Amino acid sequence: MRSLRCVISARDKGGASPSPPCSPSPSPRLIARLDWHGRVLTGDALLCQRALCAQVRTAGGDDVVIVKENQPALLRDIATLVASRADITLRAASLPAWDMREAVSEERGHGRQGRRRVIASTELNEYRDWPGVAHVFMVERSWQEGGATKQAVRYGITSLPPGVADASRLGALVRGYWQIENGLHYVKDVTMGEDRSLIHTENGPSIMAILRDTVVSLLHRAAT
Repeated sequence: MRSLRCVISARDKGGASPSPPCSPSPSPRLIARLDWHGRVLTGDALLCQRALCAQVRTAGGDDVVIVKENQPALLRDIATLVASRADITLRAASLPAWDMREAVSEERGHGRQGRRRVIASTELNEYRDWPGVAHVFMVERSWQEGGATKQAVRYGITSLPPGVADASRLGALVRGYWQIENGLHYVKDVTMGEDRSLIHTENGPSIMAILRDTVVSLLHRAAT
């Protein structure tokens, strides 16, 4: 949980081998154990599933999830919509104004300076049959590293309406999720060597996962 900076629940996937991108996950059981009223689920493509988003909405919560290749049609529609904003021909045509809101922010950290641009739109709400869809968005990050300009683009979908989450807040929510990725998963996978672990039998992987989560959570809590 981001506000507590700790892991509050986890479940074994039931095997040592990684799950394929669209395979069932224990997430529905974890979601069912939490009170979602007034809370927002943020996550990567693994959580970009119709059933999970519908479950969170039914439980009184909202979602902000990243869209990747595991939802190819949705990814294509969002990318096409955002690309139309840069199409000079479309912009010059006498077409009805589209809802395309933008927020730009400058960022500094870890010895580098960057720029974040968020474009949010409600134009796909009637077109895409997705549980509770209220927005689609793009987050584009650019930064200088090693004398070169680098760029990363991500697309997403959310149930938060424009009156609750404008483009700026959507960018902040996605950034908050990436902080979880950097502060938890990266530390476990790289610093603690979880991906290189040779413990694969019986309850060993689950026990080690609990120990790693506990250590990371205690270190985060001690730093606050």
